[in-house]
Amino acid sequence: MSTTKNGAHREPMSDSETLRVDLEETRQHLADTVQELSRRLNVPHRVKETAGQAGQKMKEVPTAMKDLPAMTKRHPKAAAAIGGTAVALGVGAAWMARRHS
Repeated sequence: MSTTKNGAHREPMSDSETLRVDLEETRQHLADTVQELSRRLNVPHRVKETAGQAGQKMKEVPTAMKDLPAMTKRHPKAAAAIGGTAVALGVGAAWMARRHS
């Protein structure tokens, strides 16, 4: 038997009360699960949500691009390393594409 707070002291719960509490917890868990599944399966809503996030990121790109010349002047070695890595990745991708053609 379980116990529950009743005022300042604890009273034992009957088996039916325990079952009722367990049933209510199970119902709440099931409702939460159904709500999460509905959210995940609502494809049109998720597409709009993802498009909104992408749009927000695209608005941030011009700001970052404005800061690019100043950042390359402040950190020329880092800029060279990033540029070199980009070139190496491009060459590697082209080589792999040609090799698998």
